[in-house]
Amino acid sequence: MPGHLTEFAIEMQPGAERVLVSAHGHVVAADVHLRDDPRPPILFLHGILTTVAVAPDLFATPERESWIALSLPGHHPGRLAPGTKPEALDADRFADLAEAALEAVVGDKPVIAVGWSTGALAALALAARHPRRVAAVASLAGFANGSRLTGSIAWLAWLARGLIGAAGLRSGLWAAGRLPWLHHAIVRTCAADHDAAVALPLDSLDRLQHEFAHHSPTDLAVVLAALATLDIDDRLHRIRAPTWIAAGGRDPLVPLDEARRLAAGIPGATLTEYEAAGHLAFHEWPTLRDDFAAWRAGLAEACG
Repeated sequence: MPGHLTEFAIEMQPGAERVLVSAHGHVVAADVHLRDDPRPPILFLHGILTTVAVAPDLFATPERESWIALSLPGHHPGRLAPGTKPEALDADRFADLAEAALEAVVGDKPVIAVGWSTGALAALALAARHPRRVAAVASLAGFANGSRLTGSIAWLAWLARGLIGAAGLRSGLWAAGRLPWLHHAIVRTCAADHDAAVALPLDSLDRLQHEFAHHSPTDLAVVLAALATLDIDDRLHRIRAPTWIAAGGRDPLVPLDEARRLAAGIPGATLTEYEAAGHLAFHEWPTLRDDFAAWRAGLAEACG
């Protein structure tokens, strides 16, 4: 059984509780906001270089929803086991860490797993490896194989795999945590185009940068070095839970073909394409919250 330590977080959605779970030598953070709701709670897994603080953006009224936000390996408020090498972080480890954290906070209760970007790969891996845990799964700008990523994230992952590049990357990540303009420039490379990049709300960028500053550059570099080796291509067919795949048609990091590959590989999956949108789902996908709410309502109707 994983061990855990409960603490109340300082900057969190009102009513949420932070649980730090020790599993396989790593620490996974869970922000837990559970209400008296007969539906399975939402499990949210954020994207690489972001944090659990993104979770409330999935809902129009997060204070009325029942949700759990888990940190990806090596992401604050969690941390990697000392000495972790990139080769130790495969898709199974992502899934097993999520399962251990869920066991600690909700026992064997099923969840609706929702992931964004790398978090989507983790959510899909969880559905394939621990099918009893996942009542349904949604992938937002997700992928099945990290070697097919493009743009700035692929470049950062490439830097992380080299000795000289990794040292420079760690310095750059440290600087981005302290220089808002540098952090914001990195985030803007995820938008569909220049106009979308400059339209990103400054308060949202500042919030992301404030959270990013708490990350360990060393841990992030390890996760980035592992990114290209994350691969669930051969287990998509094992996912039997109802699945929604959503993607931006002009995503500079995850090609649209990746979403179509996911939809084709998962039995019964449905696909939504936001034609003019990029990778930043919560800012560039205009109807995301409504579409997610409608999909979730459809699940409830299908279950009677």
